[in-house]
Amino acid sequence: MAEFCSQCSMFENEYDIDLFQIALKLKKGHSTNVLCEGCNIRAVYKDEEGLLYLGKLENNTIKLYPVKLEELIK
Repeated sequence: MAEFCSQCSMFENEYDIDLFQIALKLKKGHSTNVLCEGCNIRAVYKDEEGLLYLGKLENNTIKLYPVKLEELIK
């Protein structure tokens, strides 16, 4: 069965990967791998300054996109 994140799930409040909770628990300078089959998010990364990034798979390469914690609340 496909897994979807809190950003792309087709069903309100029903998702397999809660990006907000992952981002809250993530320590500075660390990342965690995820596998969202809906929007191709592959990682959540928090840099040393506490800035958040979502890693998306594009053309067989992971590209980091900056995101604010507030944007991950569903």
